[in-house]
Amino acid sequence: MLWACLHFPALALNRVEQTLPAPRALVIEITRRQRRLVWQANAQARAVGIAPGMTIPSAQGLCRDLLCVPRNETAEQDTLQELGNWAYQFTPHIQLPSSLTQNSQLQDGNSLLLEVGHSLRLFHSKENLARQLLEKIPAGFQPCHLAFCDTAFAALLLARAQDGATLDSAAPKTNAPPFYSLHDLPAQSVRWLQLADDKIALLESMGIVTLEQLFALPHDALAKRFGPDFMLYLRRLTGAVPDILPSWQLPDQFRATLEFLHELDTTDQLLFPLRNLLTRLQHYLQARQLATTELHFILTLRNRTLQHWPLGLAAPHYRSEHMLPLLQLKLAQLQLQAPVLALQLAVNRFVELPRGQQDLLTPWQSDNVSRQQLVDKLKARLGDTNVCGLGMVADHRPEKSWAACAPGTGKILADPASGKMQPQSQEQRPFWLLPTPQKLRDKKGLPLHEGELQLLKGPERIDTGWWDDQPVNRDYFVARQPGGRLLWIYRDRVDQQWYLHGIFGE
Repeated sequence: MLWACLHFPALALNRVEQTLPAPRALVIEITRRQRRLVWQANAQARAVGIAPGMTIPSAQGLCRDLLCVPRNETAEQDTLQELGNWAYQFTPHIQLPSSLTQNSQLQDGNSLLLEVGHSLRLFHSKENLARQLLEKIPAGFQPCHLAFCDTAFAALLLARAQDGATLDSAAPKTNAPPFYSLHDLPAQSVRWLQLADDKIALLESMGIVTLEQLFALPHDALAKRFGPDFMLYLRRLTGAVPDILPSWQLPDQFRATLEFLHELDTTDQLLFPLRNLLTRLQHYLQARQLATTELHFILTLRNRTLQHWPLGLAAPHYRSEHMLPLLQLKLAQLQLQAPVLALQLAVNRFVELPRGQQDLLTPWQSDNVSRQQLVDKLKARLGDTNVCGLGMVADHRPEKSWAACAPGTGKILADPASGKMQPQSQEQRPFWLLPTPQKLRDKKGLPLHEGELQLLKGPERIDTGWWDDQPVNRDYFVARQPGGRLLWIYRDRVDQQWYLHGIFGE
């Protein structure tokens, strides 16, 4: 096997920073012996002298508007789950370090493990795979360290060993990541082992600072001092006990939530978190090779009530850049009932990717998609009920032969009597029908409309409708005005009057 480990040393900071409308000094705090301590600090906080281990009151003395957020390990695990959905495009064999052991001291909450040996043929080489992994890491999750090795725990240890100046650089690494073997383990420091700090301190107090020194100790003595779980960890680290090939399970439905540190009062403030949620949705849809036609946003308000905001799409989409412009238009019409505390995106309905899509990672461009995107934008500006398509109805009466419908769903009928597709009728029909036929004057039996009309074609007789008490008995003609415009007129065979019913285009 070949394992890749993606290590996110600033995951707790990354998670919180994605909810902030603008960069600001931020620390993640923990409580130890009833003392509030800085656990991690972002670049803005470190710039004013705040460092991990400092007490929160001391840190606040250095920065008046410092934002202090308690660490939320459950939320960090949820974030790793979403990163796992993103990584599914590279391999289905993904695992969180927390699932490798039940011993909490041996768990790591900042890393993602990928078995990529089975994917090398798809990506041609491990160098190409490593480059794509680093280039496609979702925005907002930097820094990130990547290491390859033969066992899962070894890849994890070697990725953690790159922590040196981790929090001092938010730029993504572009150099090819190191590819290690198990022979590189002995030179590593024991501080990168999956052990509690007091256990690491105990090893260092014994003069054991490298894994080579640790491996040289008698196993019985190590087991007695550190327990059987640690010995199993060492055997899996070195490959003496083989790793089990994992299988990543994608949820059947998509749910993602952002909780805000401060209330959001305007819809403009929702744009940044909406973009974040759509990016997560794109990762999920790409992993499942699906698209969606319906988004459902749920806003948690100040009074703890929920405001639902559904959004329908005229065509299936899976890319966030296609959905975001529509959301921006809809957002301008959204009326917040109260300040917002949290935002959730739920997607329950999925469809297969549109036909014609050849590459999951490349947008498919077609006239149909462009038309559907136009429909979405028109609906966003004018309202869903004000944008309709036309569908044919099986009725020979012109005013009853069509019906408004959802754009793109109307039927096309050429033989109203049978309701089946037939060769297109040779009779001319205007696209513009008057809401109500307009009565025309006549002179010596010939119709007038801004002058005498010239009959060019006809009559076409329509005699039907007796079954619903709305019968028609008409002779239709194509007529030309003196100015050259073509009209569709008819003569009622009952009252012998002329009527204007439609106008042809120029």
